[in-house]
Amino acid sequence: MKKIFWRVFIYFGVVLLVFSIMLGLMFTRFNRTNIVGAYKQQLGDLASGVAKRTSQAAKNGNVDSFVDYLKAIEDFCNLQSIDIWIVSNPQNDSALEEDYTNMNLEAVDLPVETQNILQSAYDGKKTSYSDYDSIYQQTMLHLAVPIRDNDGDVTGVVVATGPMEMQENTIVQYQKYMFICVISGLLLTLFLALFFSQQLIHPIIRLKEMALVLAAGKYEQKTGIHRRDELGQLADSMDILSERLVEAQEYQKQTEQHRRDFFSNVSHELRTPIAVAKGYADTLADGYVDDEQKKMEYLKRIQRECDGMERLVSDLLIMSRMQNPDYQLDIEVINVIAVAQDAMRSMRILMKEKNLTGEVTYEDECSLIDGDYDRVRQLFVILLQNAVKYSDENTQIHVHIARTDGQILVDVKDFGSVIPRTEWENVFEKFYRASNHGANEGSGLGLVVAKSITLRHGGTIAVSSTKEDGTIFKINFPETLQKIT
Repeated sequence: MKKIFWRVFIYFGVVLLVFSIMLGLMFTRFNRTNIVGAYKQQLGDLASGVAKRTSQAAKNGNVDSFVDYLKAIEDFCNLQSIDIWIVSNPQNDSALEEDYTNMNLEAVDLPVETQNILQSAYDGKKTSYSDYDSIYQQTMLHLAVPIRDNDGDVTGVVVATGPMEMQENTIVQYQKYMFICVISGLLLTLFLALFFSQQLIHPIIRLKEMALVLAAGKYEQKTGIHRRDELGQLADSMDILSERLVEAQEYQKQTEQHRRDFFSNVSHELRTPIAVAKGYADTLADGYVDDEQKKMEYLKRIQRECDGMERLVSDLLIMSRMQNPDYQLDIEVINVIAVAQDAMRSMRILMKEKNLTGEVTYEDECSLIDGDYDRVRQLFVILLQNAVKYSDENTQIHVHIARTDGQILVDVKDFGSVIPRTEWENVFEKFYRASNHGANEGSGLGLVVAKSITLRHGGTIAVSSTKEDGTIFKINFPETLQKIT
């Protein structure tokens, strides 16, 4: 991760360095151009003024006043360290007279550049150049302006020569200040690059550490990153992942605990009937019982224990199917009334043994739901079997079906053993039996299966039990949305 940090820092620093150098060079060039241009403009204005005054004096023939003017100009230029040459144009027939000039260039060995600007001025062009001048032993700015008569002919040239020392010093000072500013700005930007690189890399390092923490199984950790950018969104996603992993871990622990409890309970439930059946079988196999009636009693006992274990295994398989999300129900539109009546008919023989009566009543004969007929019938069979088992003799088992607000409500009522109020929620737990059910046989899984079937059909199931109203299992199914004609 440090490699990324230094890479980002170097890239950012190089960009800032190049930008700072380019900006410094640009402003230096811009400033030099402005300084030289301003000085050139100053000399140009001075030379143009002298050229205009010389042209007027030559036109009017006023030599005395021009001499006074020229002296004043020379005094001013001396104060400014500027030389003003007024020369005649030898290439023009109407050249300036010597009275209006102050320099004869015939005996002067002029540099090539000076000759060039003079020639350009003779041709009517205003030109200039700057260079180191061996005569003045410093860098000088030379500027030539043509002098024109009334006809526009170039009669002479004004050459203004001024030192560039002050301008060069100004440029050098500006370059120093610019260099200091660039270096200071560069250091500041490098510091900012360091700061922002750390700001960028720190969340990445934290996310890497968080990933390693999650890989180690410590799902409760959080990134602690709060940003309004893509890294912040990634950190939020990592925190959500952490929460989901914690939930998954808790669910896994609960599932593992349920599995252990389940196998523990199954082992406990099977141990007793197996031990009883084995005891009777061993007794018969060892020949300790000679009485045929006694043998038959032992065999029937073994048979009852095997039937109980068969029911237990059957309930376990059904419960496992119902709790498996991949198990597919055979869904169709079914009438709950018909299913309840079918289940009630299958209970007639058992009910007759205790002289019980059964009745299915309903408020709307079109009580339809989307469900699996066999599974819903199994739900009613479980509830009716429990009702038969725990009902008092000569009582009634009543199933009532109502339809209201898009719901199908089913009540299964019997009169017999009362479930204590504190145990109403517990009866739907695995292997739970109400404390007052005494020696009645049962696996403790029937109501668990009933609840699983109800939940798979999107419904709910609850129980209430009192001596006056009896024990009532209340089931709530969502009504079908299909249009039945």
